[in-house]
Amino acid sequence: MSYETEEQQVERLKEWWNDNGTPLVVGAVLGLSAFFGWKYWEHQEVSYQESASDLYLKVSEILESEKKEGLAESAEAVKSEFPKSSYAILSAFQLARLAVENKELDKAAVELNWVLDNHQDNELSAIASIRLARVLIEQKKYQQALPLVEMEENSGYYALANMVKGNAFLAMNKKDDALAAYQIASADKGVISRNPALKIKIDQLTSEKVNLSKTVSKEADTTKNVKVSEPETGGSDTQVTVVDNQSASDASTVKQVTLKPVEKTQEKTKQEKNGEVK
Repeated sequence: MSYETEEQQVERLKEWWNDNGTPLVVGAVLGLSAFFGWKYWEHQEVSYQESASDLYLKVSEILESEKKEGLAESAEAVKSEFPKSSYAILSAFQLARLAVENKELDKAAVELNWVLDNHQDNELSAIASIRLARVLIEQKKYQQALPLVEMEENSGYYALANMVKGNAFLAMNKKDDALAAYQIASADKGVISRNPALKIKIDQLTSEKVNLSKTVSKEADTTKNVKVSEPETGGSDTQVTVVDNQSASDASTVKQVTLKPVEKTQEKTKQEKNGEVK
């Protein structure tokens, strides 16, 4: 068994510190910096959102008032001072709604596009897409509206997006596509309850589709078949049978028409004229 003197132990500790001391210190400093940096960022983010919330509170108060004076100015203030906050999105929604009420659809589209351009990763961007699609439909820009309501099935706004998609297809007179989109939307009871007109549209489009199918079938059934029978031996007339397929079992719909040979008819007419001359 070997025993180290105190001086030897101190020497070995110095060697270990020379080899590992600097990385440990640097690691500790970096770890503490990251920790306190995260805490600082978290504090700043909370402070940022709280300040945005305080300013948006004024927008909420104006919305609850009757005259709603100063709404546009207050909402614009939130957007300009706290553009990265969720309250800026809500303010843009209020400005878009105000523009729609004033029939300024271009301004509404600008506000909703601002949300999509600056907050694409925010969940509220899906609402902005649907609302922008509605504005575009009002502007008769149906093709531009359709891509905005193409959403994944697992999206929380899938049913609502399909209802708006159906509106676009219906405006384009693509009734089959509209019906398919409406039927997808109707699977969500919440969408049905908030939009009672949806069921009416589905019933109407379904009824039109059934009636159209019946009309096409009826037209096909009423096509008339014509059967031409050659004259019998020694006969000179041709028998033509016309059958109405709409009620072919009814004997009254089967008619026979006798066609006179053209040559003999002309010859008889000539002889009659000669007789008159004589």
